[in-house]
Amino acid sequence: MRYLWTSIKLQFRIPISIFFSLLFPLIMMFAMVSSYGNFDIGNGYHFVDKYFLISTGMGMLPISLISFPIWLGESIQNQSYKRLEYFGLSTQNMIISDVCSYVLLTALSIIANILFGFLMYGLHIPHVGYLIAYIIQCLYSNLILLIFGALIALVVKNTQILMPVGMILLFSSYILTGAFSSFSELPESFQAIGKFIPMKYVMNDFFNIWIEKEIFVNDFLVLNTVFGIILTMILVLLFVWNKKKKE
Repeated sequence: MRYLWTSIKLQFRIPISIFFSLLFPLIMMFAMVSSYGNFDIGNGYHFVDKYFLISTGMGMLPISLISFPIWLGESIQNQSYKRLEYFGLSTQNMIISDVCSYVLLTALSIIANILFGFLMYGLHIPHVGYLIAYIIQCLYSNLILLIFGALIALVVKNTQILMPVGMILLFSSYILTGAFSSFSELPESFQAIGKFIPMKYVMNDFFNIWIEKEIFVNDFLVLNTVFGIILTMILVLLFVWNKKKKE
């Protein structure tokens, strides 16, 4: 618990992490809903009930594509964990705590979006079961994204390059998942690619959870699980390969 609290405090000392994960999504929600108006979309729901899904996804992606890879890349490059071992600290516990702090930051980003939408625009809040299902599936998406972020850090390695690479991946993901326009209005080629990105479902299809139509989005769960298995296998192979290189 002590390690986790330290990791959380360190998170709040990284301005870019806080801006993209907590402030940027709220700014986007405010800008979009204020510009277009919180118009009725039928069945008692309004524009904010759709757009908050997008702003939530916009907050989740930077955590996994920018903040986490940079942290991991710097830790590997500086050998910070190896140095901590000399002070009798558990490297394993520190790594677990750091990863958990990113999951908690994601949860905080999701909750901040929900509260902001509710307080500012009267965002509809589903019954507890659907709300929990929504948050759990968002965190599951983020967990697989963190594995992808770890792969980025291990492949790129150079911390100065990690930022631009992360930004390219971030805004490419925004475009392909319909963050800047309705997904159905994207070119067919973009939609075809977007259907293979789990975040597309978080930003669009999770609306069915929010309006209590379904508690799980099966297409998302299957795709995210397949990605998780493939990315984990690649990550393990990379670790083994790097270990053999050092030997």
